Amino acid sequence: MTLQKLVELKAKYPGAINLVELKQYLQPGQIDYKIDEYIDKTEREIKLRSHIITVVKELSEQDNQSSKATHQSFTVTEIRSHYNANATHNPKLTDEAVHDLLIELSSPLTGYLGRIKSSDWKSDRFYFLRDLPIN
Repeated sequence: MTLQKLVELKAKYPGAINLVELKQYLQPGQIDYKIDEYIDKTEREIKLRSHIITVVKELSEQDNQSSKATHQSFTVTEIRSHYNANATHNPKLTDEAVHDLLIELSSPLTGYLGRIKSSDWKSDRFYFLRDLPIN
């Protein structure tokens, strides 16, 4: 059953399994328990990323409703503030943690967000490109 969950996770999110990290969870006598722990941790990380993407999308939709015709982008602080204001079950995130997630999500390899690079990381701006669906 545990192996099936691991295969399903790999099928849903092809790049989500880190084999080097998974190796740390493989302990004799507790393999199923530890692999389940790894799968739960990975799913929480995917949900967090999906929530960050949703925050950027919500901010874009709010700006569209206020009749701004330009393509809107948002700073790390704006995104973190909106995320933390709406996060009820998640821990509050710092600007640095949100920036790291935004950089990952705006990578050309993932392509969930776009990034307008600035002179310092706090001035970088991010915009919505596509959703990360959670099944």
